[in-house]
Amino acid sequence: MILVDHRHTTDPYINLAIEEYLVRNADCSKHDYLFLYVNEPCIVVGKNQSIYREVHVDYLRNNQLKLARRVSGGGTVYHDAGNVNFAFITAFHESKINNYRHFNTPVVEALNNAGVRSAMDERNNIVCHTKKISGNAQFTNRKNIISHGTLLVNANLAELRAALKENDFSIETKAVASVKSSVMNLAEVSPALSNSTSVTELLKSALNCSDVKTFDAAEWQAIQQLADEQYRSYEWIYGRSPHTILHKPDAVIEVDKGLIAEIKSEVIPHQVLSTLAGVRYEYAAIKKALEMLPNASVYLDVIF
Repeated sequence: MILVDHRHTTDPYINLAIEEYLVRNADCSKHDYLFLYVNEPCIVVGKNQSIYREVHVDYLRNNQLKLARRVSGGGTVYHDAGNVNFAFITAFHESKINNYRHFNTPVVEALNNAGVRSAMDERNNIVCHTKKISGNAQFTNRKNIISHGTLLVNANLAELRAALKENDFSIETKAVASVKSSVMNLAEVSPALSNSTSVTELLKSALNCSDVKTFDAAEWQAIQQLADEQYRSYEWIYGRSPHTILHKPDAVIEVDKGLIAEIKSEVIPHQVLSTLAGVRYEYAAIKKALEMLPNASVYLDVIF
């Protein structure tokens, strides 16, 4: 197993770009790769999810957490310094698709050997005392496959619950929905695994990392370009959201590819609504579009 050197970055857009770069470009014919990393506080949605359903509107309004979208499917997760992310990048084989036990058994064994009674459940989560400590997802281009997951070590669970809390208005979409689960931190059951460094060292040791993959200048430039052009872009983060209709108390907002398709409201003049067609359904963009109008703050509250 080759350990990936990611230059200690905690930038979620760079780390997500590293994952995709490896699955598309790594030579896994002789070696498998292990990528361990920690992100600064952020929310990461699955590739086929609607950000408007998964993230609580308060966090869409105030931008207090970075929002990101990964290349794999699955549900929405919260990351911070108390969360270790692990990714296995290996050569593709049909038998590996959705075979999370193939990848995660060494992780579960390492946790058990460290005194944490853990197992995989029917939804491919790693659980401890029936509570989720790790969720997992996969992506493949049929050359390589990535199977990656999280480990809640000492994460801010109050922030996690607030950020992913269900909104108090209804939402229509065919997007993949997250499955809500009870969660816990490893630190609650193991003082020895109460920080990301100790968990990272445990996994490196258990998975017998024999060498390190470093990126040369050209590779790092390609990773940064992927992060800038895709992972940081509105089109990827918001625009990948499937068609979504939000039923707010005084407005029904139809959003397609991250843009306002139509708004129906009896409390906002039609001429105001018509000016918003094609505007990004994002708090800052709507605020800017309305800023020169009387009652702009009232309209903004109705729409967002």
